[in-house]
Amino acid sequence: MSHKSAAAFLLSLLTLSTVSVTAQAQVKKVTKTVTTTTTTTTKKLPAWAKKITVPYRAWLPLSQPKEVLLCVHGLGFSSASYGEFGRSMAGHGFAVYAVDVRGFGQWAKRKGQDTVNFEACLDDIEQALKSLRKAYPGVPIFMVGESMGGAIAMATTARHPELVDGLVSSVPSSDRFFKMGGTIVVGAHYLEDPDKKMNPEIIDKITDNERLRKEMATNSLNRLELTPKELKQFDTFMKGNYDSAHLIERQPVLMMAGFKDKLVKPEGTVELFNALSTQDKLLWIVGGGEHLLLEEGQFTSQLAQLLNVWIQDEGRAYRNRKH
Repeated sequence: MSHKSAAAFLLSLLTLSTVSVTAQAQVKKVTKTVTTTTTTTTKKLPAWAKKITVPYRAWLPLSQPKEVLLCVHGLGFSSASYGEFGRSMAGHGFAVYAVDVRGFGQWAKRKGQDTVNFEACLDDIEQALKSLRKAYPGVPIFMVGESMGGAIAMATTARHPELVDGLVSSVPSSDRFFKMGGTIVVGAHYLEDPDKKMNPEIIDKITDNERLRKEMATNSLNRLELTPKELKQFDTFMKGNYDSAHLIERQPVLMMAGFKDKLVKPEGTVELFNALSTQDKLLWIVGGGEHLLLEEGQFTSQLAQLLNVWIQDEGRAYRNRKH
């Protein structure tokens, strides 16, 4: 199947024209689709799960999954932000896990571990991946991340290609709107007190939906106030995205960005996509999408259908290579 016809097939799955493909490379033939379902069947976590010491959540199907997804959330949120995504994808038969990034979620409640630490987070994810490898031998594992989580998922894939079989990275770019003004504000707070928490006020830029903004602001699991020191560490980490992209040489990668994103410029994600060394890559620009596409109540059934097809197709290709 040609690149053009494969893209047309994917787009034909949509009932509304909300997703368009703007760039692609080496799209494999899609041979099967699965009906979207919002029903999730779960079971009690197996004993091996106790070996994962990183705070996490899981959404698991009753049957043995053919693919495993390990998700990383965006700045200010927690693993709980993947609730809708996890239920939907588990309904498709995927095993879905989501971890808390250091400084957020359950980490924020642990004294001495309640601040942002990207190096420790990458170690956490490495440990989780190794545990999942033992739990699901021979099953392809995909990293999934959004915004900050998309950058962390990229860095993990670059550092540990032997542990990651595919990557879904949504808006991982550091190229933000009004970035200069934000840098000045954070710098001023840093000079005043680098450890005094401040609100970077990103919610209004994440979505125009007032109900969602209120839910994000009042959700006790979210941590939206950060210190200038943490924000500077975040900015430094995000600047390493291009190095991570260049080091990803063989894994299939799906990148996404929302056309109506008011926080991160879609052009930045396009540039990161072009920086990927792997030739097995696909970029989706979601026409009606805002900043968050996978988290906090913004994951749509249409996007679920597309992800289901792409991941299953790449998982099938992985198993064919192994045999």
